[in-house]
Amino acid sequence: MEKITAHDSLICTGNRTFPEIILFLVNNRCSFERHCRVARYVNGDHSDSANVTHEKVRIAPGASKTEAPGGRGKKMKHLTTTAAAGAAATFILAAPAYASGFALRETDAISLGNAYVGGVSRASDAATVVLNPAGMSLLESSELFGNVFYVGPSARFSGQNYLAPGVRTSGNQGGRNVNSAATASSYGVWKVNKRLALGYSFGTPFGLRMDYPQNWVGRYQSLVTTITDYELSLAASYRVTNKLSIGLGPRFDFLSGRFTQAANLGALNQYGTTTADLSGNGFGFGYNAGLMYKFDDKTQIGITYRSRISIPVAIKTKFAPPWSLAANPFVQGLLASESGHGKMQVTLPDSVAFGFTRRVTPRLTVMLQGEWTHWSLLQQLNAISDHGGLNTTIPVNWHNTWFGGVAVNYALRKNVLLRSGFSYDQSPVNSRNRLTRAPDSSRFTLSAGVEYSPIKMVSLDLSYAHLFTPRGSINNDAGNNAGQLIGQYSGHGNVVGFGMRTHF
Repeated sequence: MEKITAHDSLICTGNRTFPEIILFLVNNRCSFERHCRVARYVNGDHSDSANVTHEKVRIAPGASKTEAPGGRGKKMKHLTTTAAAGAAATFILAAPAYASGFALRETDAISLGNAYVGGVSRASDAATVVLNPAGMSLLESSELFGNVFYVGPSARFSGQNYLAPGVRTSGNQGGRNVNSAATASSYGVWKVNKRLALGYSFGTPFGLRMDYPQNWVGRYQSLVTTITDYELSLAASYRVTNKLSIGLGPRFDFLSGRFTQAANLGALNQYGTTTADLSGNGFGFGYNAGLMYKFDDKTQIGITYRSRISIPVAIKTKFAPPWSLAANPFVQGLLASESGHGKMQVTLPDSVAFGFTRRVTPRLTVMLQGEWTHWSLLQQLNAISDHGGLNTTIPVNWHNTWFGGVAVNYALRKNVLLRSGFSYDQSPVNSRNRLTRAPDSSRFTLSAGVEYSPIKMVSLDLSYAHLFTPRGSINNDAGNNAGQLIGQYSGHGNVVGFGMRTHF
């Protein structure tokens, strides 16, 4: 057997796919000249097919035939770069189980008890800083408002992943797949005078923790997904007349995420899982604007606009092979060459919300709210490599969505208020653009809550909501190496929130 040098391997690999290169370096059982003929054959050159009848890339003993590279001879150019690009493409597509798209509606315990309805027009607490900044000047006093939430979602998959017609990926179908999480938010309003108020808000308007098991059937599409958006908002509100108030302020967002998936190396999968790991973060800013109008002491309406935010995200890709592959210097060198940095532009969509609040009796208040979100901004994502990898354009094709609902408050006693609500949140995805990292579906929310004021200066809020999510089908073709995932997701969510307000 001829000795193969690093220089020879680089020359030979010119027409080869990445898993074939690694397979050659590990097994190295054919001569350099014949190996190159095999490479040309696999990549479509059959002019020398007589010499490669029995010399296609050899599957090592014990390798699973259900996971042949690319699905029985399909081309797999730049496998690891494609795996990383797939993770990058989902940076903005990671969808939580508790709001449509990738937005979180857990702003405050009061809104949770009303099924996220009423915040645009109620103007009763400091959360109005982010819900409708115009409401700050309508508050009777300055206020601090802190909230904590427990979110317990579930997104169970049933189906199969196909690497080729009739060729299934081995493994299980996962479990809950979405990790429970705790979130928090904080708001503050300072009443400068009867007409002017200033405020701040801090929270996480976007977030997700998904974690599939290492041996689930869709591991070549995703394993771990973590996304968090931290937002600080500042706002000012001015009461123009006794009936009209306006508000405006900037928003500052820091978006970070981490995404992993298994790289399908065909026969080399027997040595263990090679994981593609992408992480990134970026900073952007936008603004909120709103107005409120009081028809009388019993009726008021509100409208608010949240601008889109464009965030340049710096991404980093690395690969973690099993020790048996990492020990090979050629493999380690090739994996290192495919690792590196890149960038992509992420746009958080703008939205318009409008609401109506009516105090029907001294004890009963009814609220209506609707919201339109500009999800169609996400038609495609562009991941650009700065280390010689593929520049990838990923189609998204999301559509605009509507949210709507009704809520009621009932004053049981002077210091006890009961809340309830029902809402519908439309999803921007369907079976063709639903992803394993974003198994989003439209959902219905039913909620209840109670407010208790032990003393005049303090109010406590406890709320619970259950999210009903109809089954959503998935038919996602992630490429020759990751496969086509066909099946259904079923999910639900439970959210508990607690808030404390201090008036001064």
